[in-house]
Amino acid sequence: MIIKGARQSPQGGHIIVIVLFAMIAGLSGLLTVPPLDRDESRFVQATTQMIETGDYVRIRYQEEERNKKPIGIHWLQAASVLSLADVEDRPLWAYRLPSLLSAALAAASTYLAGCALFGARAGFAAALLLAAAPVVMGEASIAKTDAALLAAVSGMQAALVWVLTAERKDGTFRTVLLMWLALAAGVLIKGPIAPIILLTTIGSVIIAQRAEKNWKNILGRLRPILGGAIAAIVVAPWLVGIGIATEGRFFTEAIGGDMMGKVAEGQETHAAPPGAHLLMFWLMFWPASLFILAAGRHAGERWREGPYFFCFAWLVPTWILFELSLTKLPHYTMPLYPAIALLCGQLIASVGEDKYPALRRSGAIIFSLIGTAAVLVALYFASLFSSAGLVIWHYLGAVLIICAMLTAAALSWRRQSGSALTAAILASALLAWGTFEGVLPTLDKLAMTPRIAAMLDAHEAHPLKDDTGPVGLVGYHEPSAVFTFGTKTKLLLPSEGAIWLTTAKGRALVVEERDEPAFFAALPQGVEPVRVASIEGFNYSKNRDIRLTLFRMPD
Repeated sequence: MIIKGARQSPQGGHIIVIVLFAMIAGLSGLLTVPPLDRDESRFVQATTQMIETGDYVRIRYQEEERNKKPIGIHWLQAASVLSLADVEDRPLWAYRLPSLLSAALAAASTYLAGCALFGARAGFAAALLLAAAPVVMGEASIAKTDAALLAAVSGMQAALVWVLTAERKDGTFRTVLLMWLALAAGVLIKGPIAPIILLTTIGSVIIAQRAEKNWKNILGRLRPILGGAIAAIVVAPWLVGIGIATEGRFFTEAIGGDMMGKVAEGQETHAAPPGAHLLMFWLMFWPASLFILAAGRHAGERWREGPYFFCFAWLVPTWILFELSLTKLPHYTMPLYPAIALLCGQLIASVGEDKYPALRRSGAIIFSLIGTAAVLVALYFASLFSSAGLVIWHYLGAVLIICAMLTAAALSWRRQSGSALTAAILASALLAWGTFEGVLPTLDKLAMTPRIAAMLDAHEAHPLKDDTGPVGLVGYHEPSAVFTFGTKTKLLLPSEGAIWLTTAKGRALVVEERDEPAFFAALPQGVEPVRVASIEGFNYSKNRDIRLTLFRMPD
């Protein structure tokens, strides 16, 4: 063996509980939250256009090539929509379903990795912690790449650790094959992230084994030539296809523009200094904050031991790369969270409750403060952006979450880590459901696209329901509108909107108030469109109040 791990057999009951919990926790918001601007709506619109055109090679947003991320998530979403729904109905839940299933798969894979490293109890605790992480539950309920990437990386690393902890390399071929297939899936989902994690993990293990001169044994087990060939067979057809279809533009824009741009500059105002990911971690992996201080101390004391070293090899090198990159978003480090969860799971399952009392109590305090702050922020948003304001259910939900949170903190303080884990993941799941089901659907002042849809439908001008032809939008060009109103939606400048509205009968044009002067100035002399209806709200993508008016020409 390369790493001396516990190698306990997984238990079917554990896996069932993990998958059910991950599905229930991640289901929050999947059915009720409207399409989010801007990334989610761009993804689902690109998938919609694939289904509409039958072109499953190119990624397009209306007429624009979307040469940023690979094809994998679009294939998963398209398969879900084609199998379960009708694309003309814009079934957002079907686009989001692959993310939910991916979160459950990632939790199960974390459990399998834990069985190999620390034992089934530690793996079980780690998997539940991962599934209860706010960032994981959030990504599980929206149609983006990140939950699928987490599943691919977790599966890849679980297979790797079972290979490295085996007594002999005999009988590990199927596991190695799964590792390389998971790597290929990761490449098709989000490019270089999975290869970076795999290479830095293997490289760190090889460096640690240099005294034993064991690197040939490691490479022999992993079969890099055969595995690389298998991964290439999976990935190459689409890479060749997209290269031909875009005449190489995909690679220059995805690598030179999107990937390198994130490293060298803060794209889309998401720049942050080194250390930002570490600060965001405490909220993004909130239940783990209860245990992470003690778990970090314990793992730091034993970092040279194989199972702990593997977790650090998975976590540290890539985390440093993310911190050095100028563009930072909370979900970027999510593929590294299983390693943290495993260290916490080992603490919960195997470390005496009398060890690290000060760190455990500090964790309980941090956990309580973060949870309380998150509840207060959710209530603040409900009071600010909901027309109904705060209602009794908001307060009851907040009390329930805080009670579960304080119970977890008290149990940890009293040295009952197993019970504290149960209360902590319950508190996190309640927070997710309270936020995604109890708060976000009520924020009607932020839900501008659904309100535009209601306004159009009320005046028989909805392009997909009333067969009136495409709607025109001036000033409000959010991707959720394109997805909701159809691929042919017109995103126009004020002067273009004036010409478009007046050159054919029956057209509907929605104009933002800021653009009305330019719109009226561009109208032909003597032409005066009718103000049919208006709505007011807040465009969170642009961080400003807006007023939108529906214009039509008089009969």
